[in-house]
Amino acid sequence: KGEALYGLYCVACHQANGLGTPGQFPPLAGSEWVLAPNPARLIRILLHGPTGPFKVRDVEWNPPGTMPPVGSAFPPEEVDGNIAGILSFIRQAWGNNAPPVLPEQVKAVREETSSRTSPWNMNELLKIPDTQ
Repeated sequence: KGEALYGLYCVACHQANGLGTPGQFPPLAGSEWVLAPNPARLIRILLHGPTGPFKVRDVEWNPPGTMPPVGSAFPPEEVDGNIAGILSFIRQAWGNNAPPVLPEQVKAVREETSSRTSPWNMNELLKIPDTQ
């Protein structure tokens, strides 16, 4: 399910091989953001979108816009499972080897950030521990 959802919502920018679009959209393959033991940052990115420059694998990326908040694409009863599915897929595809993301983890972050109305920037996300 996560792979199919990735194909619908993510592949246009991050590509089928997870390598992103040079000069525009960062890679997911081998990304420290994807592989972090604690997926809390990654969950926030999908729920609310990121904006501004980001550093991925020691390369600065400044996408030409803000990534849409993927979480808003789903009916409320499907958000946690669908976001967990997409993240589990990208954490285990293209040579990535990170634990799956559970719907319960997405729900906890979604509830914690329910008042958030704007995308995250890199500095905000880096304040969130990436280890559990």
